[in-house]
Amino acid sequence: MVRFPAQGYIPWVGFIDRTEAGTLLAEKLSAHKAKPDAIILALVRGGVAIGRVIADTLQLSLYPYVVRKIGFPGHREFGIGALAEGGATFLDEDLMKTYGITFEDIESLIEEEMTEMKRRVLAYNVRPRPDLKGKIIILTDDGAATGGTMFAAIDDLRQKRVKKIIVALPVCPPDTAENLRAKTDEFVVLHTPTNFNAVGQWYQEFPQVKDEEVITLLKR
Repeated sequence: MVRFPAQGYIPWVGFIDRTEAGTLLAEKLSAHKAKPDAIILALVRGGVAIGRVIADTLQLSLYPYVVRKIGFPGHREFGIGALAEGGATFLDEDLMKTYGITFEDIESLIEEEMTEMKRRVLAYNVRPRPDLKGKIIILTDDGAATGGTMFAAIDDLRQKRVKKIIVALPVCPPDTAENLRAKTDEFVVLHTPTNFNAVGQWYQEFPQVKDEEVITLLKR
């Protein structure tokens, strides 16, 4: 990561990779090291690479959490909502109104994402996850744009009566940070750049994380 050199200010331009981002997040979360009631839930797939580093550093257990983005019709990378594995659904109603999108317009997309979500839940079930009731949850990903997937996951976890939800992110835009801070018990974010377009722009190395890599990271 570019920092402040002795001869002048150079603005932050991003993380080297997910390993560096996870290492820096772990430093911010050090108060939770080896807590018996704390676990890490990582959004798959990219979040698992971040979560693995945090888990190893803090001596905590790591489990996957499957959430699927509901994309804008015809432009799927632009999220207008999300589905979480426990059944919670988040839809950005203001955004849908702005673009004139109805539920009928995205119904087939939701069904498609539900099918993929079920596949991933089965694929990443490396070991049984403990009952989440009463647990301190550190929920992480490699970044957030609109925050839709995080909002769905948070709503999902609230239904499970967890003790505390901590969202830990390397990067997200300022408005998303403000909204996430309001919905969580504790919010940790390393950077909130105003010129945010996509998560990947803030990493020098940002390869797609494949299923096989996720499973390997979870088995470690």
